[in-house]
Amino acid sequence: MDNNIKSFSQKSQFALGQYYVYGLIDPRNNKVFYVGKGTGNRVFAHEFESLKNPDSKKLKLHTIKSIKDAGYEVKKIIINHDLTEEQAFAAEAALINVFNYIEDTGLTNDVAGHHSKEAYSVEDFEKIFGAEEIRQEDIKHHLFVIKVNKPYKFGMNREQVYDIVRGCWKGYYPYRMDRLKKVQYALGVYNDLIIGVFKPSMWAYANDDPSGVPERDKDIIHLLNNRVYFRDYSFENGEEMDEIQKYYLNKSMAQIKKVDRSQNPTYVDP
Repeated sequence: MDNNIKSFSQKSQFALGQYYVYGLIDPRNNKVFYVGKGTGNRVFAHEFESLKNPDSKKLKLHTIKSIKDAGYEVKKIIINHDLTEEQAFAAEAALINVFNYIEDTGLTNDVAGHHSKEAYSVEDFEKIFGAEEIRQEDIKHHLFVIKVNKPYKFGMNREQVYDIVRGCWKGYYPYRMDRLKKVQYALGVYNDLIIGVFKPSMWAYANDDPSGVPERDKDIIHLLNNRVYFRDYSFENGEEMDEIQKYYLNKSMAQIKKVDRSQNPTYVDP
C-alpha cells in the first residue's frame, strides 16, 4: 500500500459519501495544523496548492512547504465521513473551535468554521452571555468603544488588554482631535463584553509621534499613517481603577446598537 497516496480510488470516494471532515498533521510534532471539510479528493488539494504557490505567505501553505523542505510528507486523516453538508459544517466548526481553544495547537485555518461561535470555558461563557447589559440611558460619559474580537484572547492580563485597546486605530479621516479630547473613557469590547476600561490622558497620530505606539505595531509604523493611539498615564503608573471604570468593566454592550452596527472604533455619548 502506498504510504503517500495522491488521490482516492473510486471505491474509497464512494465510501467517503457526500461530505467528510479531515485534518492535516505536521509529522515533525504530530499536531493537527489544519481542519477542513470536503468531497472527493479535497484533502489532497492543499499540497498541490502549495506546489503552485511556493512563495505564498499564507500560513497553511507555508507550513506545508516547510514540511516538504524538511524531507517529510504531510499526514492526512479522515476524521469523519459519510456526512451531509450541514453535518460536515458543524463538525468542522466544532473541531476548529476546540483546537483554537488549545493554545499550543496552532491551527493555520484563516477563518473559523461555518456559523462558528468559538469555544469558551463555562466561566467565560457565563461572563460573556450572562453579563449585565448596559442600556443607552445608563451611559453618562463620552465613550470611545473599540471592538477587539480578533486580537483579544482569554487569559490576557490588563497590560495585554491595554496594548490591544489603545491603538493604532483608523476611521474617519482625519480624526478630529477636538472630538477625541472629549472622550472620557476608552472601552475594549469583545463579543459585547467590556474587557477593558481606560482613561485616555493623551491622543497622538502614530506617524507624528511613534514613541508611544503599542509594541505590537512598532514594526509597521510605516503603514500607520493617520492612525491614532492613546495613552492612559494613570494605568501606566499603576493607579487603581476609579468607580466609573469598575462600573463599566465586565458589562455587556449588546443593547447599544450603535456599537454593533457602526464602524470600529466608534463614539458612544450620553
